[in-house]
Amino acid sequence: MRKIISKSAFFRSIQWRLVLILMLTTFVLMSVVWVFLNARVENIFYEDFKTNIETNYEALGINQENTDFQKLLKELKENALIAGFIHGPDKSYTIIDKSTAEILYSSDELYQTDKIQFRNGIFKSENLLYVLSQDDPEAVGNRQKYTKSERGDFYDYVKIQRLKDGEYVLFFKYSRERALDVLNDFSNAILVSTVISLFAAVIIGSVLSRTITLPINDIMHRAKKITDGDFGYALDVKSDDEVGMLTRTFNFMSSRLKSMLTEITSEKKKLETILNYMTDGIIAYNRTGEVILTNPAAEKLLKSKAADIVSFDEFMSTLGIKLNMGSIISDNKIIEPLHKVQYKDKYIKIHLAIFTDENNQTDGIIAVLQDITEEHKLDIMRKEFVANVSHELRTPLTSVKSYTETLLDGALQDKATAEQFLGVINEETDRMTRLVKDLLTLSQHDGGIKLNFEDISISDLVGSCADRMKREAKLKNQELKVRIKQGIPIIQGDRYRIDQLIINIISNAIKYTPEKGRITVQAHCDKEFVIISVEDNGIGIPAPDLDRIFERFYRVDKARSRQMGGTGLGLAIAKEIAVLHGGNITVKSKPGKGTHISIFLPVRKPHQQAL
Repeated sequence: MRKIISKSAFFRSIQWRLVLILMLTTFVLMSVVWVFLNARVENIFYEDFKTNIETNYEALGINQENTDFQKLLKELKENALIAGFIHGPDKSYTIIDKSTAEILYSSDELYQTDKIQFRNGIFKSENLLYVLSQDDPEAVGNRQKYTKSERGDFYDYVKIQRLKDGEYVLFFKYSRERALDVLNDFSNAILVSTVISLFAAVIIGSVLSRTITLPINDIMHRAKKITDGDFGYALDVKSDDEVGMLTRTFNFMSSRLKSMLTEITSEKKKLETILNYMTDGIIAYNRTGEVILTNPAAEKLLKSKAADIVSFDEFMSTLGIKLNMGSIISDNKIIEPLHKVQYKDKYIKIHLAIFTDENNQTDGIIAVLQDITEEHKLDIMRKEFVANVSHELRTPLTSVKSYTETLLDGALQDKATAEQFLGVINEETDRMTRLVKDLLTLSQHDGGIKLNFEDISISDLVGSCADRMKREAKLKNQELKVRIKQGIPIIQGDRYRIDQLIINIISNAIKYTPEKGRITVQAHCDKEFVIISVEDNGIGIPAPDLDRIFERFYRVDKARSRQMGGTGLGLAIAKEIAVLHGGNITVKSKPGKGTHISIFLPVRKPHQQAL
């Protein structure tokens, strides 16, 4: 099978075609030469025969006045001047009565043996028939060079001769056998020459064609290597002809292609890097709605692998967007390119854009997905924050306003009532002061505060905070215990902020633990963190609220928290202080059994932990 294929490929090659063209050209030229020489030999033989007859017959001086049939016959038989041209085994003459077309005499041997066959043979001559049909005494039959006959082809020359006793037709015949021998010799010679010429054409054609096909083969093999990405070397230019120009052009094309591919590869890598590291998801669909490109951000956002992402129409249907590929292609535009939707537990902003083909028709759609879940949550928190702040300020302000108006209306004269009202106004003012103070603290945190790091003894700081909070605990007949293990290392932190953190946690424990309750404050070191824990046996926190107690203004029991004077910002401030120090706060609680809060502070500075 390989041999057949290779032979077929060879016969389809330019080299074989060039050789074949040269062979055909040689064959055609030799054929033309053969035809020309055959015609020339035929013509030479006939012209020689005709010229000799005409020249020597004219020398006889035969005319109408001095010659009759008998004398003509005698002259043709006996006159040595013409005998050599009309007598012999391959030559003859025949006298025919023009008026009756009767053969009067012939020197042809066939005439002596078979007059009918002889007559049939010579009357095939167009020259003879032409002369017999003419009235012109000068008519000569020399149109057809030779006549085909069963007894052998022959040349003939025919003329009219007027004599005293009538008009006769002289038919001179010359056998073509000798001419055929010469023609056969010529044909054999030309045939041999043709074979030799064709063989030479094959050799010469192969050699000459290789000067063309070898560079083309080099270009072909080089092109195959280029398709495999090998741009290693340039082809040698071996001539200044068209092939050389083709080689130069190919080398230039190769270098340009390499440059363009390098540039395209670079741009592709840049695009891949951009797509891979974009935080926004990208999904590209072709005009049939099939996914042709995704990036990791899209897969992460949709929680699906590239192969699992559905078609455009299905995706739009899942998101509740009334768009389909058919209508977009029909309109050649997207009427509503921006949508905000909820997908599973995510909120997504989708930007849709079409990309077009060379005819500026829609060829596909690119969907840019932005995860706005945090923005959505922050927006909700912002709205809740504004509502909570407004509510928290409105309540004390309403109380202050109402009591102030009452005092201004005359209650100021009643000392006991006035003192009571002023006490309420003072408490509400303190409450607003605490709220504003906490808001300012959070504002500082949001704007970015600078911590003043210094060496801090956690043992001393926890003990100091606990001592300050014992007065509040005694007011509720609560037991506040402090357990600090030995060997706690000195840490670095902002003393004021950590003090605020511990006070907030202990204060919360006292606030939400009933009278005669128990609060335990402990401190110990665990590897890289100092852990401060505050445990109480108070009202506890329900499990659904545990993840939200560190949100601003979030309260488990809003009415009770306000009654206790809480602003709903203490735990949020504590959490942010711990995080700013590179630590954290965790909480464990069961309703009715108490709460356990743990504060984790790193032994080293937060920026030193990465070293």
